[in-house]
Amino acid sequence: GEGMKVLYSYEVDWVESDIPWADRWDVYLVGSPDDEIHYFAIVNSLMIVVFLTGAVATILIRTLKRDIAGYNEMQTLEEAQEETGWKLVHGDVFRPPQNNSLLLSVLVGTGAQIGSAFFFTLLASMLRMLNPIKKGQALTAVIMLYVLCGGIG
Repeated sequence: GEGMKVLYSYEVDWVESDIPWADRWDVYLVGSPDDEIHYFAIVNSLMIVVFLTGAVATILIRTLKRDIAGYNEMQTLEEAQEETGWKLVHGDVFRPPQNNSLLLSVLVGTGAQIGSAFFFTLLASMLRMLNPIKKGQALTAVIMLYVLCGGIG
């Protein structure tokens, strides 16, 4: 019940370790041998993604070629006015933007720079070039890779 008292005790034995201070986290960071990356599963998934992307792209290309050829064969203005939705702008997708083209290019370039810096940081983490114990090292790597990826943007 509520008035019940529980007595407990514990004992601590301090044992000095032979492991150097810098290597004390290695037992947790290295992991067990069963934690190896399953390369076959990754390659299998990538091949499925590539195959399905190719199938969808093939279907889209065939459909759009047929549709665009039909739109280009329209003879009269009345036929063109009957079309609605995206069919009216099928020729506009190849026209460069008239307004804010500089802003668009800046945004795309910055996105490419940030994306490539993120990718290289992720790659460095996967290759264990970044130590998770040193908190500032990852932030420094992100900033340095962002600067170094400036040529990509």
